[in-house]
Amino acid sequence: MNNKKLLTKVRTYATSANLGPGFDCAGMALNIYNDCSIFLNKKDSCVALKGQNISEIAKDENNLICRTIKKVLEKKYAENFAQYEKPLEIICEINVPVERGLGGSSTAVVAGLLIANKVYDLNLSIRELFNIGLEIEPHPDNIAACLAGGLVISYKSKSGNYDFEKISIKENFKILLMIPDHKVNTSKARKLIPDLVPKEDAILNIANFAILINRLKEGNLKDATDFIRDKLHQQYRRDIYPDSLKLVEELNNIYQIPAAISGSGPSALAFIPENTFETFYSQSLVKLKKKFSDFEFTLTSISNKGSYCY
Repeated sequence: MNNKKLLTKVRTYATSANLGPGFDCAGMALNIYNDCSIFLNKKDSCVALKGQNISEIAKDENNLICRTIKKVLEKKYAENFAQYEKPLEIICEINVPVERGLGGSSTAVVAGLLIANKVYDLNLSIRELFNIGLEIEPHPDNIAACLAGGLVISYKSKSGNYDFEKISIKENFKILLMIPDHKVNTSKARKLIPDLVPKEDAILNIANFAILINRLKEGNLKDATDFIRDKLHQQYRRDIYPDSLKLVEELNNIYQIPAAISGSGPSALAFIPENTFETFYSQSLVKLKKKFSDFEFTLTSISNKGSYCY
C-alpha cells in the first residue's frame, strides 16, 4: 500500500428521505458514513470493499462509484473523455446499510462525483455535481442531502434543472434508526405507488409537510406525530415492509414519538425529543426491542457538514 500514490479520500453520509409527508423532496443526512481511499493504479480501475452487506456490490468498472466518475468525465469532455481517464484503485469501508432505505446508493454516487471533481481538478459546483449525479441515481432527495448535509428540500427549477435548499432546524432531538434484517429494492418499491392519488391525500401531505418543517425549525415536536403522517407512499408499500410500518404506527400512536419509514424502506426513523429521551430510552425502547427483535435499533444524529474529500 505504501508504494501507491494516494490521490484523495472521501467521506459520504447516509440519508433518510421523505420524512413522512415529504415524499421525493425531503432528505436528511445522518452521522453514519462510508469512507473511500483513492489511489492511482497501474492497470484497470477496481474497487476493494470491506464492511457489511458488500457481497452483491460490483468491484469492477460496473461499480456505482466508477460509473459516476465516468459520467462526470463524459459531461465535462464529451466524446474525448477517454483520454482523460486514469486507472484508479478505490478502497471503501462500507458502514451505510445497503438497500435499507438509508441512501446507500447515493453515498456511492456522491463519492464518484466528489472523487471525479477532486482527482481531475474540474472545479464543478455542488449544484453541477448534483445534476450530473441525478443522471445516474434519479433520487434528488437523497443526493442533495448526502452532498450538502443537514435537512434539504430538493425541487425542479424553472430552467429544468434540479436545485435544493438547506433548511436550518433546531436539533433538540435524537434520531432513532430501526433497521430490519432484510432488504427492499427501491425500483420495485416505487412501482407500488399509483400514478394518481386522491386529492384529499395530496392536500393532507402538503399541509403536514409544511407544519412538520416549521416544527423542526422551531424545535417544537409537540403533536408532531400528527404532522409526520403520510398518504402518498407508505400505505401503498405496506406489503413489502409490514413490520416496519407496524413499528412506525406504534411509535406514533402509542408512544407519541414521531416516526416514519426511511426512504423506500424497510428501515424506519424516529425523532426522540431531548426532554423525553431518558424515559423513552430506559423504558419504552426496551419494550420495543423485545417486541421487534428482528430490528437493529441505532441512535444517531444529523450530519450538517455534507460529504467531502480530505
